[in-house]
Amino acid sequence: MFVHFAVQAVRDLARTLKPVARPVDRVRSDDEHLHAAITWLQRSIDVCGGKASSKGYRVGHGWLPPYRETSGYLIPTLLRVAASLSRPEFGHVADRVGDWLASVQRRDGGFSEEELGPERHPVVFNTGQILHGFNALVIHRHRSDLLGPARRAGDFLLECMDASGCFVRNTSHGIVHAYNVRTAWALYTLGTITGDERYTHGAVANADWTLQQQTDQGFFRQNQFKPGGNPNTHGIAYVLQGLLEISLLSGERRFADAVRRSCERIVSIHGAKRRLVAEIGEGGEFLSDYVCLTGLAQLAIVQFRLYALDGDQRYLNTGLNLLDEVAASQNVLATGSPHYGAIKGSEPIWGRYAPLQYPNWATKFFVDALLTKKEVLKRNENSLPVQLPAG
Repeated sequence: MFVHFAVQAVRDLARTLKPVARPVDRVRSDDEHLHAAITWLQRSIDVCGGKASSKGYRVGHGWLPPYRETSGYLIPTLLRVAASLSRPEFGHVADRVGDWLASVQRRDGGFSEEELGPERHPVVFNTGQILHGFNALVIHRHRSDLLGPARRAGDFLLECMDASGCFVRNTSHGIVHAYNVRTAWALYTLGTITGDERYTHGAVANADWTLQQQTDQGFFRQNQFKPGGNPNTHGIAYVLQGLLEISLLSGERRFADAVRRSCERIVSIHGAKRRLVAEIGEGGEFLSDYVCLTGLAQLAIVQFRLYALDGDQRYLNTGLNLLDEVAASQNVLATGSPHYGAIKGSEPIWGRYAPLQYPNWATKFFVDALLTKKEVLKRNENSLPVQLPAG
């Protein structure tokens, strides 16, 4: 057993660290990248018995346990794949994931990650991302049976807010996070589904609190994952996605304007330096050498969405460049590899963000980015639907 594990670990490391061609030589057709990514996501669900998605694949270790949070916001991606690519089987997969998540919901409406460690307290962000999944199933699969779990999650989230709209209770690592506005987006969507203004008012309050964290340089304070850490493009993109989608749902332009301020800065930095590292300071300074591929995919989505709204070619070009960098990192050749089609946490893979891992959410956002690119290039900005699928 030990010998087999050691051999597998060596093979994983060899595949991962093998020198690769220049990025431009590794970008293939979007369809090829999309097929490989979807294949890996399906495999991450299969290894969890079809009920959830594995947190990811760790080099030298193997598949990780199910991750409730990311299984939740993987549901809208599965439904998008089902609709966009005429793959109805992914709708059934999304149903099964939603059923499992409903079965593990706490009595207080929140969600913890019991499969991943001893911490059993519910977390605001995780609950919000699972709410995205419930919302999407209610909207697109007409799953009225999930309205109960969705409402319980929404009520839990409201209980975690203070009078200013900030999520102050049941937060990750016991600190407040600007990126929790992505949870507020799910809360707003729930309000539109149910007609309950408590949810929409709470979401707008949190979005307004988030705006107060924006600096003159366009970035956001209170946006670290852990105490003492640096802001990461993954968290920055969470903020931008949440604010932009709440703006489009609510019609409140101030949220989209804040996103534009940040994206103007991102376009400027990327244009000058031709890259975006993982950790970026409040003034736009680079605080690391490695890249967070998840963050690049998410930022590409935001850039594409702004291009669809404004028609500004700079947003499109920046989004395309960021997405190409992620695509260049994907293994689309070794179909027998456990990380065929997956996206690494960091580039290089030993960077500080999810080191030596292929987290499921990195591939999820890569699929979202490819599908969003496809939509904005297919239609002009005036005919693109303002509201894409929930989550």
